Amino acid sequence: GSGGDPLNMSQDTGSIFGKILRIDPLGSDSANGEYGIPADNPFRSVSGALPEIYALGVRNPQRFGWDAANGRMLVADIGQNQVEEISEVTAGANLGWNRWEGGYRHNNRRISRNNPRSEAGMTWPLVEYSHDDPILTGRAAISGVMVYRSESIPQLENLMIFSDIPGGELLYVPADGEAGDNSRIRRILLNDGGEGKTLIQLIREENARQGERRAQRADLRFGYGAAGELFLLNKADGVIRKLVP
Repeated sequence: GSGGDPLNMSQDTGSIFGKILRIDPLGSDSANGEYGIPADNPFRSVSGALPEIYALGVRNPQRFGWDAANGRMLVADIGQNQVEEISEVTAGANLGWNRWEGGYRHNNRRISRNNPRSEAGMTWPLVEYSHDDPILTGRAAISGVMVYRSESIPQLENLMIFSDIPGGELLYVPADGEAGDNSRIRRILLNDGGEGKTLIQLIREENARQGERRAQRADLRFGYGAAGELFLLNKADGVIRKLVP
């Protein structure tokens, strides 16, 4: 649907929109016989629901990942106008959209800050942040998410790492801390000759060396290596960067 999901499709278990799906690509018991439906999918036996649905209530999920230490599935979900969030995804979880944007009641593209997180049965964000945050310069769209459990980069060990797409900010919270404590959010700066810089700073410096126009946004994405490496990709300077100690 359009902004705000006016047809309420994210909460409609008869609709594929606004959902996280789980299928068996080697099976054949789907409606079209082209794939299988796992036997323990939470809506498999619910009348009127699509059996492929694993979780509902997402708006625009931009990448997900698993925590190697405990198997948790985590998803970064871009908000409508106010709140970006990371949530844990479990079988049958309702992540709230479009009734909730993050932990705040959503109505007609606005949020109410009264009575946050006050509806039973919802899965509330582990992390959420507002578009009002001053480092985001008025633009925000979350992406990620990676829980770094490798010892290769000690500075990042046991952190939940995510990013903001337009501004290219790298952010983190402790992976094993208290959920919902947004005061824990910190930024990661990149060491450039002893000076801490944001990714957009590095991109703009590369733009100048290339003789290209100064980038207005980073369009940051993560890439992952087989040995736990973390790569930064962007659309603004053609450079793939690998994080190292």
